[in-house]
Amino acid sequence: MAPAPKYDQQTQRKMILAAAEQCINEASITDFTMAKIARIAGLSMGSVYKFVQSKEDIVLALANESFTHLSSIFDQVLGLELSAPEKIIAISLISPLKLQLFEFDYALQTYATNEAVIKKGSTYWTGKIIEAQSRCESSFKLALVEAINAGELEDVPNLSEAIEEIIISGWAMTVGYEQVQRVQQTKQIIEGTDSLLAPLPLNHPIIRSSVRLLNSYPWRQPINDASLKHIEQKLIALDLR
Repeated sequence: MAPAPKYDQQTQRKMILAAAEQCINEASITDFTMAKIARIAGLSMGSVYKFVQSKEDIVLALANESFTHLSSIFDQVLGLELSAPEKIIAISLISPLKLQLFEFDYALQTYATNEAVIKKGSTYWTGKIIEAQSRCESSFKLALVEAINAGELEDVPNLSEAIEEIIISGWAMTVGYEQVQRVQQTKQIIEGTDSLLAPLPLNHPIIRSSVRLLNSYPWRQPINDASLKHIEQKLIALDLR
């Protein structure tokens, strides 16, 4: 009879992901080996391959952890006693450092949604990524639907289309802004002096643009300067800013 495994599956999972994080920190998101992960984790290659089938699965597994972390923070913010537009702005005002699970989060999330990685990933881990991303989107949809049911958004002929517009345009602005900043701050990133982890000031252009976008819809209570200060205080109370 084969001996019982030294660690249960949950413990092995944590050991493998911790080893993968160390490997990527020492190398890069693309330059790591399964053998080194097994060695650092203190597990056999067979044990590692019971959990993941490839390097792409490692990337997807870590990305799933990252997206799950984001979802938990978004749920905290979306659960605050704020209006729907205030909740959306609040997401942009969270300190990026509080959203960070791994030092390489940005590269991880970008790489994990690359077509080549997804195609090479196993069905299990690609499914986990889809679930994690869907949770984020569902939270925003639920917050908007509840706001609409409460009468916060008035005189909109097609509410489902309005919800889609608000979600996709909001994501496009915030994610697009981060990409633009990284291009503009390439030199500072190389030097290690970039400020991408600093929280955005209330009068930052992307915040002003987001407010302008949201206020183009007929909210009962549009966003104003007092709203922004109120949002900031709520985030500070949660230690998210």
